[in-house]
Amino acid sequence: MGRHFKDQDKKSLIKPALLLLLAAALVFGVFFLSGGRIGTKKTEDYSQSAPASKEAAHLLKSADVTPALSGDAHSADSFNGVSSTDIMKDKIKELSASKDKSETQEPSYEKKYKFERPLVAIIVDDGGAQMDLTKRVAALALPLTWAIMPYQRYSSECAETARAGNIPYLLHMPMQAVIDKESSQYIIGGDMSDAEVTAACEKALDSLPGAIGMNNHRGSRATSQKNLMEPVMETLKKRGLLFVDSRTHNKSVAYKTALAAGVPALRNGGFLDNTPDKRAIAARFDEVVKTAQKSGHAVVICHFRPATIMFLEELNKNYKDLPVKLVTAPEMLNEMKQAEQKAADQL
Repeated sequence: MGRHFKDQDKKSLIKPALLLLLAAALVFGVFFLSGGRIGTKKTEDYSQSAPASKEAAHLLKSADVTPALSGDAHSADSFNGVSSTDIMKDKIKELSASKDKSETQEPSYEKKYKFERPLVAIIVDDGGAQMDLTKRVAALALPLTWAIMPYQRYSSECAETARAGNIPYLLHMPMQAVIDKESSQYIIGGDMSDAEVTAACEKALDSLPGAIGMNNHRGSRATSQKNLMEPVMETLKKRGLLFVDSRTHNKSVAYKTALAAGVPALRNGGFLDNTPDKRAIAARFDEVVKTAQKSGHAVVICHFRPATIMFLEELNKNYKDLPVKLVTAPEMLNEMKQAEQKAADQL
């Protein structure tokens, strides 16, 4: 009888063991057939946001490999060793180089103006690299200010086109960026003396007769150095020209140095087309309009780029219906001067 109970005990133990083995086999089989996805729901949930991330990555990649600005035969000519097709690429790299995010944010305007309608000045940078897009911009009726780089293949032709269309243009002076290591990448920068800065400015201004002033092309390092900006402003003052601080760095002293020297000056409030997409540019412009409504005025920079030109062509159809008034840079400075005079007379 004792043996019988022992045999029964063995049987009672074997049956549950077999059931456990069978259950384990089933679980393993399901896991294998599902491709090992059990327990990965959290990872799959995160992947739902992947399309947005991929889109952002695509936009950044597109900006980093900006193609030739136009189909002009010589659009890839170089400026001091830097291909004109890489101009935008270099600007984006410069803006990305700073760890301080405030670098690309709107400046806080010290003065607020009350105009009949808030003013917005659009500056179109990097003229002189090609002419196809330049001619399309010249055909627009909306008030714009051009900024033309010196010593490009089409610099003179671009300036002639602007003069023919009564479009004010600035000398878009290449200045040293934080990321620049070679002097061939800029005209103003390094350890240049006052005399060298003055000579470089005068030569560049003489190459573009009729320029109403200057703004900096890149220049995150140069514009933060007062010793370099002072001779620049003295040159502009002697010629009765204005200055626009492109503000590629939040530590720029260019605007304040200009005012201290008695040079009429404006500051860039941001860039419209860091992303080469017309819808993104339009959305950015809406933000600029809101800024102008708060402060009374805003300056914004864009470039001679395909998506930007398409946006400007659309804007050209209804810009007079905007809640802001589009003006050129000299018109903005003139209206500011009149507003200040009016305020002074009322005291």
